[in-house]
Amino acid sequence: MKNYLPNIKAITGFIYTKLSAFHKLLGLEGIIWIVSLIYLASLTDSNQQHFTICPLSNLGFEHCPGCGLGKSISMILHGNIFESFDYHLLGIPAFIIILFRIFQLIKINFYIHFKTLNKGVNHA
Repeated sequence: MKNYLPNIKAITGFIYTKLSAFHKLLGLEGIIWIVSLIYLASLTDSNQQHFTICPLSNLGFEHCPGCGLGKSISMILHGNIFESFDYHLLGIPAFIIILFRIFQLIKINFYIHFKTLNKGVNHA
C-alpha cells in the first residue's frame, strides 16, 4: 500500500490543479451553466418524471414555461430542432444566449486570471 500512496497524492494533486484552473476559467456561474447543459443533454426521454424544484410543477400544473424551456433545450441538444419548438418557442434563443454567456465568462475570466500573469513579461 505504501507504493501506491505517492501515486494517489500525485493524481489528486493533478486533478486539483486542473479543477482549480477550470474554476478560474469559468467561475461558479459558468460551471453551473455547463453542468445544467450536461444534465439537459443527458435526459433521454423528455416526458420522464424526474425531481424538480419548479413550484408550478409541484402544485400540479401540467405546462410550466420554465420546464418547457428546459425540455426545448434538451431537444436541441439531441438534435431535434423541430421538436424543440413543440415545448417552447424560445428554446433556440435561450440556448444561444446561454452559450454566449459561457463564452463571455471564459473571455472575462481568462483576461482576469491568465493575461495579467504576463503583464510584466517582455515578449520581444
